[in-house]
Amino acid sequence: MRLALKTSAPVRTRSVRRVLITLLVAAVAAALAIGWIAVANAVNQPELRIRGIPSSGVLNAAELSKATLKVDVVDRNDEALGNEALRNVEVRLNGEIVPTLWVANHRVLDVGALRDGEYELTVTADPGLLSREITLSRRFIVDTTQP
Repeated sequence: MRLALKTSAPVRTRSVRRVLITLLVAAVAAALAIGWIAVANAVNQPELRIRGIPSSGVLNAAELSKATLKVDVVDRNDEALGNEALRNVEVRLNGEIVPTLWVANHRVLDVGALRDGEYELTVTADPGLLSREITLSRRFIVDTTQP
């Protein structure tokens, strides 16, 4: 024979209240942690840089034969965040995804085989957890005709 355990209404109310308070404290702690990560990532947001396009924006025959475009991160406050941004980079040339190589702390795009014309290079990086995407675009012209 089993005896039913009787609890009074105030005891049940207190235990329910404790569970709700515990859940509330856990939710607030999680929200604070997520907010802290988001703020830290916003402050340490990496800045992309594209090197290898002359200031004139024109690659001539001599420059094109040895040209490589490098994408890297400027002023790395957070080395891990910068590396993550470069690890998850997508490079497009005139809207088409092009492959890049990982060399040291750079992503490298070989443009030696490009034909004459106008190009738009767009780099999009995703630094990861709770960080917004970074996009950088540059226009340049390839002109290999002799003057």
